[in-house]
Amino acid sequence: MKLSDILRVLDGIAPFDLAEKWDNVGLIVGDAGQEIRKAVISLDPGLDVICKAEETGCDLIITHHPLFIEPLKNLNLKDATAFKAGRLLKAGISLVAMHTNLDAAEGGVADVFAGALGLSDIESKGYFRVGTIEPAPLSDWVKTLPFENPRITDAGRPAGRIAACPGSGMSLWHEAVDAGCDTIVTGDVRYHSAIEAFEAGLNVVDLGHYGTESIIVGPFAERLARLLKGVEIRSYTGRDIFITV
Repeated sequence: MKLSDILRVLDGIAPFDLAEKWDNVGLIVGDAGQEIRKAVISLDPGLDVICKAEETGCDLIITHHPLFIEPLKNLNLKDATAFKAGRLLKAGISLVAMHTNLDAAEGGVADVFAGALGLSDIESKGYFRVGTIEPAPLSDWVKTLPFENPRITDAGRPAGRIAACPGSGMSLWHEAVDAGCDTIVTGDVRYHSAIEAFEAGLNVVDLGHYGTESIIVGPFAERLARLLKGVEIRSYTGRDIFITV
């Protein structure tokens, strides 16, 4: 299957024009005319997944995070990003990113994340979802979630109406308040943003960037396996580089 045909399928799943203006999605490295026989789906375009693609004979890596967002000024291979781009080109492996477009799209990262939180009556709010749970003390509810090492800021309200934003979604906390939420669940929460939300009466749950987004890899790989006939699809979950000591 030609990569150009795969790009059309991906655009049908999560249109590239849904991406934020600052983002970099679509074909990042490679040739749209390339014939693709094997592809691997990953959260990040790290050296680990590039090595795995080389070892397993994959022609394509589809990631959530782009290899770069700002334009590269040069291809000095001492730079980690340029080195990875050069390695991909040398190995004949193309790279496609599905970033904020996949966050927002139906069945994308935000929907999978909302499902993992057990939300009901889910509403789409662009890059985040709002849903409900049976009201419960925040810490009690968080302990039931299938995520490791959560951090919380408890504003003293039961969790009941939840804003779920994968990745770094704390900039949307005002929108969560406007949507009537008592709790926002996201990753990469900055201290001062948490204080502002706390003082506004909004609970905050920080599940980490990796935790809130890596959950898309398996479901997305399964979806592409059904749609991309003749292409062998693999998934690579990797690991969170942050560990608890």
